[in-house]
Amino acid sequence: MIKNFGHSKRSVLLRTAAAGAIATLALASPAKAIVPGQNETSESIVDEDGGVNGVGQMVISNGGGSVGLCTGTLINPRTVIFAAHCVNSRPEDAYGSNTGGVPISFGFAVDNFPAILNWFGSGFSTNTADFLYNVNQVNWNIASAPTGFLEADVALATLDTPAADIPTWAILFSALPDPGAIDSVTGTGYHVNQTGYGGTGNAVDGAVDGIDFRRRLVENYLGALASLNDLGEPLVGPEPFGADFPQNLYWADFDSIEDANGNRSVFSDFNWLRDEALPNEGTTAGGDSGGPLVLDAANNAITSEDLVLGVLSGGAGFLGGSDQLGSASFYQPLFQFWDYIAANNAYHYVTANAGDGDWEDGSHWTSLLDPNYRIIDESGAIVNGIPTTEPGGVNAVEPDFGAVCIQGPVVGAIGGNVCIDLSDGEITPTDPAGDDLPAAVMNNGGAAAGSVTVLGDNSATVQLTDGTSPLANNSATVEIEVAAADDAGATVVSGAANAQFSEPVLESHAEGDPLPAPTIANGLPGATDFVPNNVDPDGLGAAGAYYDVTLSNAGITTLGSTVEIDRLTVSGAAGLDITADGSLTSLIDVTQAGGMVNIDGSLTSVGDYFLMAGLLSGTGSVNTPFLTNVMGGIAPGTMGTIGTLTVNGNTILSSGSTLLVDIGASGDSDLLAVNGAADLGGTVVFSPVSGFQTATASNYQILTATDGVTDEFDGAAQISAILLSEFSYSANAVDVTISAQSYQNVIAADNAVQVSFAALMDNNRGNTAVADLFTFLDFTDAGTIQATFDSWAPTTESTVQAMGQSFLGNVSDFYQNRISLAERSSNGGTIAVIGRPMQLAATSLGGLAMNGASVLSDAAANADDTEVRSGGVNEDMAVYLAGGFVNGDGGSMPLTNPAPGSDGEDEFDGFFIAGGLEYYLDEASFIGVSAYYSDVDATAALGNTAQSTAIMGSIYGRKKMSGGLVLDGRATVGTYNAETLRTVSLGTQSFSLTTDDDSMVYAAELGLSKEMEMLDVIAAPGIRARAAKINFSNVDEQGGGPALTIIRPDYESIQGLAGIEFKSKPGRKLQMRASMNYVHEFQDNPNSFGANFVGGNGAVAPFALAERDKNWGEVGVGLRYNMGNVSFDLSADSTVGRSDVSSQLYSGAISFRF
Repeated sequence: MIKNFGHSKRSVLLRTAAAGAIATLALASPAKAIVPGQNETSESIVDEDGGVNGVGQMVISNGGGSVGLCTGTLINPRTVIFAAHCVNSRPEDAYGSNTGGVPISFGFAVDNFPAILNWFGSGFSTNTADFLYNVNQVNWNIASAPTGFLEADVALATLDTPAADIPTWAILFSALPDPGAIDSVTGTGYHVNQTGYGGTGNAVDGAVDGIDFRRRLVENYLGALASLNDLGEPLVGPEPFGADFPQNLYWADFDSIEDANGNRSVFSDFNWLRDEALPNEGTTAGGDSGGPLVLDAANNAITSEDLVLGVLSGGAGFLGGSDQLGSASFYQPLFQFWDYIAANNAYHYVTANAGDGDWEDGSHWTSLLDPNYRIIDESGAIVNGIPTTEPGGVNAVEPDFGAVCIQGPVVGAIGGNVCIDLSDGEITPTDPAGDDLPAAVMNNGGAAAGSVTVLGDNSATVQLTDGTSPLANNSATVEIEVAAADDAGATVVSGAANAQFSEPVLESHAEGDPLPAPTIANGLPGATDFVPNNVDPDGLGAAGAYYDVTLSNAGITTLGSTVEIDRLTVSGAAGLDITADGSLTSLIDVTQAGGMVNIDGSLTSVGDYFLMAGLLSGTGSVNTPFLTNVMGGIAPGTMGTIGTLTVNGNTILSSGSTLLVDIGASGDSDLLAVNGAADLGGTVVFSPVSGFQTATASNYQILTATDGVTDEFDGAAQISAILLSEFSYSANAVDVTISAQSYQNVIAADNAVQVSFAALMDNNRGNTAVADLFTFLDFTDAGTIQATFDSWAPTTESTVQAMGQSFLGNVSDFYQNRISLAERSSNGGTIAVIGRPMQLAATSLGGLAMNGASVLSDAAANADDTEVRSGGVNEDMAVYLAGGFVNGDGGSMPLTNPAPGSDGEDEFDGFFIAGGLEYYLDEASFIGVSAYYSDVDATAALGNTAQSTAIMGSIYGRKKMSGGLVLDGRATVGTYNAETLRTVSLGTQSFSLTTDDDSMVYAAELGLSKEMEMLDVIAAPGIRARAAKINFSNVDEQGGGPALTIIRPDYESIQGLAGIEFKSKPGRKLQMRASMNYVHEFQDNPNSFGANFVGGNGAVAPFALAERDKNWGEVGVGLRYNMGNVSFDLSADSTVGRSDVSSQLYSGAISFRF
């Protein structure tokens, strides 16, 4: 097309790259698209490797088979950016077949022709299988109207269906930095790609082959950021294109390949923009308009991703066509119109504010920065962002860069073989090039006014036609016809183009002005007071709006209405609660990377629901082709309540997924109901709720799938160490049985305490009397079970046995000492108080610990406090009151895991009081009766305690016979009271378990010795026998929880002793006594006792007692000091070599004779 720009002082040639002369193409023998360089062919540059990459072909149905063609770039799933001149011949609301307007679409296949035919055949419907999408809204920049395609040539199209599976492009809203010096080979150094669906041909002739609806790709160097004025004035002077066009554009020229002498190969290539041809260099042609100028990451260190710098508006050529060697393509820089792009981008990325809120509350929402917007920050890095001030638009004053050259046999306004740097205007000479080509002069007055003269070697003059322009837009209009059968299905494509112009429209703001407050309408991030809910344009002025919703801030968004969006993403600590009245539709997909989504209403996703992480729950329905759970959790119902979650679609549960199932009474559980196929994997986690019981096995159905179940779950996170699950798979369902295994399977088999308690637990399953034990232990882990059983060990039973044995030995020692020193000459006619028994008892009962030394020293120091009565009794009789201190230890209950610091012994201490009456038959023979009381406290293993009291009555005596033989004996009967306290726990509960029991005690002793005088000492070797029995009763611990019914075994003992005693002869002022005996136990006592829980079922379980010694020694010493009527007695007795019971008895006496 020829267009007159008017009032030019000269004439130049306009060669239309967009739609020149009518061209004809037979598609059965395809013609070619974007114009290749000299190294390539139109076939070799078809972008087969790029595939469906987000660059698409615009098609407008003009009626009658005529279509308008351009190229555009997808910047989000709904928005294509392209050139305004492709659509600005009609009002914006004239487009869109959905609302009765002119049909317009974008197809993204490498070969878009099959999709176009289907589009026409379907009545202009979107066909995602063909990658072709209807446009339902067009916005073109009104500032483009005055010049058609030269300035502000930017438009956006909104797709009626989101292009979910097509890549989108990042767009740069900052000017590229001035590269500095322009290199003669690489020019600015910025490598760019040019791509589109336009006409093709060859480098010399241009786009002579027309359009075949295939996308092509070539490379180039970015030549300049400069205006039409900047590029034309060095050639022909002011207003080179007939008017003032100051707006900056991005430029790329079409260089020919130089020969060995540096000569360019065609006359029309005077190296307009300084650089040399790349191997795959090419240019644009009709139908490429709107296509992207791509700064590719592969060849530019400044970026790590491919960036769209601008959209193609047209081409220009001096001395040749606008699509031939020597021409240049120009693009609208997006940074100059970023505010227009943001405001007319119908796709909004939004998020919910932190905190709980309703979806329907506009204040709950904030718009986000479009993730495909890029700027260059102060450090020079390319980042996601928008500029901080208004752009210049058509009045942009950004500094120019690049260099315009006039090389070879051509002379322009600045001369020949020179280049001018557009950043500073400096002109520098260059090496001559193209000496073998005819000369040409482009000037304002060297020839006739208004003409440019081209001179050859023979001074031939070529006059460029007056009234023409070297500019062309790169849109195209073609007609499509389906030929008759005898034409072998060939399709004829022809092209024509036109453009109209009006006066410019001034921008409403100035470059550098502050940005306005963000609103959804102006597209700036940070807007609020809106509700995300898709709006389709209605053709009556209502603009389309589509939402990509991200919930990532902490808080729950509640939806109780019907809403449609394009995409939903949930992450972080965010939550979405779709109530029973709520319905959410996502036209692309749903991605959950965290957070919580609860659906009691419905959620529909046209694409898949991708559950990467987080929790999906509810009793509603999920409608999606595939619900894929990668590492998230699915909990039908809500956590802690039983419900059914329905999936209308297929479900994939991967190995990292979790299905959380609440279980109640048998048959009552959560259910994942899949109306489709279910492919299983991952882990199932069971959570008991109200109604669940462990007494018997329970059965549940947890998943159904109408189209079948494949694979199996990887396993179950068992409820506890005791409660195990077993899956049962059928063609369309998964069932599970939950049952309790034996406690023996989770304890240490070599731990007797654990084994016994495990047996009791197994025996008592289902016993309501101890149900609380199972309420905790059935639901915990093996380590806790073992530790709990260990802590329950009834260690006080060994202590009770040890204290019983100890006081029996102490009683024997006390009376043996009494028998040994009894003489009428020393005891008859006296009342003796031995060891301050009343004070000792009071002190011990008051909780003060006393040792034997302190008792004796106290007795000696306070002799004046001793009460002595004389004359109140017959001299053949003696009355005494005695007291003493007892301490010792006994073997602890054997434990596999004793408490830290335990030494395996139970410590005990206490006191005794005794009193009696003795009748002397002769000087060395007597019979006596006595009462004995003892009180002992003990600390058992695991911090348990015990206390015992004994009340005994004894008859004892001694008979000295001829020959020095002495026969002595004792018979004792009484009661033994034992109290125990165990403090145990069950989870967080603590129990104090006590017993209080009285047992009858029987003891007897008979000894025979021979006294032999050895100088001043009497030695009395002898033998004796001791027998005793404690008749224990069965006891029930009080305190609840794991209280035990304890079957205490009786203690029976028959002991034989052999030893010797040494003592001073009677009548000495200082007398001593020493004895030693070997003891052997003949009786075998049980080493264990039986127990069950109080109210328990089944047999008792055995628990070990401390091991019983069979042999040990006993030693004793005594000292008497006589001072006139007063005698002092001290004695100490102890076991030796005995581990089961080690006891020491300390006593003292003060006697007064009258």
